[in-house]
Amino acid sequence: MGARTTITIARQLGTGGSYIGEHIARSLGLKYIDREVLHLCAKDLGVNETDIALREGRLTSFWERMFGAITFGPPDAPYTPPPLLRRITDRDLFDKQTEIMMRIAEKQDCVIIGRAGGYVLPQHSGSFNIFCHAPMEFRIKRVMELYNAPTQESARTLIEESDDMRRKYYIEMTGREWTDACNYHIAVDTSIHPLDELADALVSMIKMRRST
Repeated sequence: MGARTTITIARQLGTGGSYIGEHIARSLGLKYIDREVLHLCAKDLGVNETDIALREGRLTSFWERMFGAITFGPPDAPYTPPPLLRRITDRDLFDKQTEIMMRIAEKQDCVIIGRAGGYVLPQHSGSFNIFCHAPMEFRIKRVMELYNAPTQESARTLIEESDDMRRKYYIEMTGREWTDACNYHIAVDTSIHPLDELADALVSMIKMRRST
């Protein structure tokens, strides 16, 4: 049996990375992995899944962020976790998520969303690591549609806070820059074509890689 297929997708908020991941998974018959990691992590650690979601930096509702449920501090401030799960460190959570992703990837061909999968999972002939980015205007429009942000300014604030938090967290956990294209096989500007067309192009690239 050859190497498993493991697709990882890192994405900026509002780029459609999760949508692309689901499309790739359907097209190639792979298991789509996102919240399953969250569920298994909470189960293994014996904590509430909602608390884990807040700690790992996933989006809660737009208004929760706007009113300070999660604060990120000024741009030059160090990453600060939300005031939850004090008995579990960020490193504990990161290591547990990594353990779960590795367990899944060993057993199943899959598409894994976020959580530094492209960095922590073993690289082999069946690996393909994608980073999705896009111009701010494109992302603002999607965030307004998906998260009901009432104005462009509020959507921009949410995006900037998300980018800042993810950048700081990624550096702290991996020592690397989250947006550095050298960390991935391909970095894609998702604004250049419809998301379905981009996903189909990525599927073709993944098939070519698997056939070599």
